[in-house]
Amino acid sequence: MKKNSIYALMSAIALTGAVGFSSCSSTEDGVAEVNPGYNSSTGEVPVEFIFNVASGSNHSSTRQSADATQAYALTDMTSARFRGIEDAHVMCFKQQTNGKHIITATTADKDYDMARVAAAGTLAKDNSTRVLEMSLPIKTNSMVFYGRAITNKSETDYKDVYGHLDDTDGYTVASNLSNVSFHLCKRLSDTDKRKFEQIQLLLASALTCIMETNRGTAEVPANETPAGGANAYGFAIATDLNSGMKWSAYASAENNGKSPITGYTDKEQWPLEEKLAKVYKEMTTIRTAELRNASGPALIATITDLWTIINSVRCANPTSLPEAVAKYMAQLIHVELSKYFLPTSVPANGGPVTGVSIRDVNTLVTALVSDSYWPSSPAVKPDEDDFNLIYASNTTLFNTDDLQVFPETFDLPQGATHILFDTSTKQFSYAVDYNSSAAGGATFTVDDYYFPPELLYFGNSPIKVSDATYEAKDYPKTTANWDNANDEFWTTAKDGHSWVSGSEVKTSTRSVAMTNDINYGTALLQTTVQYGATSLEDNNHVIQLRDYNVNEANNTITPSGTSFILKGILVGGQYPRVGWNFLPALKQGERQGYVFDKMITNNGVIPASDKSEPNYTLVFDNYNSSGQDKVYVALELQNNTGQGFFGKDNLIPHGSNFYLIGELDPAKDGLTAPTWSSYHPLPPYNEDGTSNRIARVFMQDHKTIVNFKIGQYSLQYAYLNIPDLRSSSVTLGLSVDMEWSAGLDFRDVIIGGNTQTPDPANP
Repeated sequence: MKKNSIYALMSAIALTGAVGFSSCSSTEDGVAEVNPGYNSSTGEVPVEFIFNVASGSNHSSTRQSADATQAYALTDMTSARFRGIEDAHVMCFKQQTNGKHIITATTADKDYDMARVAAAGTLAKDNSTRVLEMSLPIKTNSMVFYGRAITNKSETDYKDVYGHLDDTDGYTVASNLSNVSFHLCKRLSDTDKRKFEQIQLLLASALTCIMETNRGTAEVPANETPAGGANAYGFAIATDLNSGMKWSAYASAENNGKSPITGYTDKEQWPLEEKLAKVYKEMTTIRTAELRNASGPALIATITDLWTIINSVRCANPTSLPEAVAKYMAQLIHVELSKYFLPTSVPANGGPVTGVSIRDVNTLVTALVSDSYWPSSPAVKPDEDDFNLIYASNTTLFNTDDLQVFPETFDLPQGATHILFDTSTKQFSYAVDYNSSAAGGATFTVDDYYFPPELLYFGNSPIKVSDATYEAKDYPKTTANWDNANDEFWTTAKDGHSWVSGSEVKTSTRSVAMTNDINYGTALLQTTVQYGATSLEDNNHVIQLRDYNVNEANNTITPSGTSFILKGILVGGQYPRVGWNFLPALKQGERQGYVFDKMITNNGVIPASDKSEPNYTLVFDNYNSSGQDKVYVALELQNNTGQGFFGKDNLIPHGSNFYLIGELDPAKDGLTAPTWSSYHPLPPYNEDGTSNRIARVFMQDHKTIVNFKIGQYSLQYAYLNIPDLRSSSVTLGLSVDMEWSAGLDFRDVIIGGNTQTPDPANP
């Protein structure tokens, strides 16, 4: 920990002679008296365990912020609070050479499980010591400390507020350091994953049936009025006219621009037919590089737009027999949509449909199992048994409101769903593995989303010893004094005995202090966001040329303080497990994943002309022995502009969430170098025990500062889904300003990129 570090917290741990023992004095021949409490049968000396913590005020925390992460400097005690330390372990080692800390995993000679060593708010700047009685083995010359900040589990969303490790093996401390590990907690439990997959199957199946709507064999009289509609068909539709024709026939016919209706196949499509063709094509054409969102909000927005087009056809006045068939098809689609979605208003004059929501689980399941529109393909239609988990819990977890925000119900970001369409079977499905060119060609799943880690503590140090007895009040109270070898406390003899650095515990020892500081085992990311331009351009020009060969200009947005709301931060390339030294230590089968932080300060407001308030996210050190990786961070933003805009691949409607990506490169030119502590070597260690000072994006006990900028062309790189943030092939949308604040600080990181997307008309 650094004397002036913003991320500094703990000064050190001290071990002193037990209160009540007489002061040690020298005998006539200069040999110190044996500690009266020395136990020759166990080889241990009774001492008092004293630790010193520089802490702040004890006001409560409401989010993973400066309070929960203890991010403030020692000089700003009014803003940070000490959360306490529990599950503490103090380990004693007898190394061959005195004056060394542990550099490789070995087995402790004694492991003290200290449980809760300090309650929240019990330590303050002017009263920062606590005393615990214990015994130390003689010849101890090195010590290791582990602990974690106390979590208030009664708080709402405490896992997001404070971070959370795996409930089974998340916090594993053992005397054999090879077995020490700290493991992130998946956001989706095994049980919830099964429910998650059932909801995906249910929603995808509903979409499949809707898109398979067909003409059937009914005769439609010319004067029949569709339910809810205002106009007659105008043309009689015979029973055998294109009997059983599917909605998809319009899109197939659109390939040559002709009507699919018998007797009119040499005619250009009529306007109502063309509308049905285009909306079907848009729904089912998912490009190779496209990640299409299928969350509850995304489905609602999509169905609202689809239904609005269908309603305009359903209520139109046909001018020909093909248009009468199209009108009737629209009525059938309207009925099918009504099985799975509930609108507030479907105007009989063909106006926009409003207030769409997803129907409850019972209604969805009942409609699906009896739906006759399931495609005639080898795939078997799901039945009630496929939804037993969600069906049984319909009135608890999976009610109507939960489906509207799926997958946020499962503590996942909105873009964690990815829908596909199989053109051969005509079926929708949710991707189990993300694997597309947009995602970098690498596979990742919902299993790869994690809560942030908890605030963890790590100490690794040789010791100082004294044969004198001290009281808790005697010890240095601040990191600066503790680290100052010339401080009066360390240099002044007491009862004829001075402190000896780089020594070991002896039978005469009364006081022991860890030479090095105790540090955070976790790293910290501080994120701010701001606009880098007064006018933002979307990707309308490229999309219109791609889809319709229409040459239109980009739409422009002048951002205000409410245009885009920050909803979450996703940190890619996170190793879900670290070892005894808090460096990555994956087990077989484990891979990098994402830390998702949804506890955003100030309701995610991004001021029009200033940076947002800082957001703090706990992460693990991402050291890589093969070379330091770039890290990709995605900002989850909500479009609150009142209009849709075109991102990288598709339209991002008002109210929907989208993702912009920034790249954090530790080798980037112009970064401020990390501040390396002189008082505790940071892992990884060299053979001589010194720190192998390799800068990486996240370093334990350091805070990485990133300022993201939404530039003029950032929206052109906006994704509806989350691409693979481990991949270097992702398309970027943010400009990044990063530097180390005792860690790297990235300045002015344009999200995505600072150039327009290529113009297909002028490659």
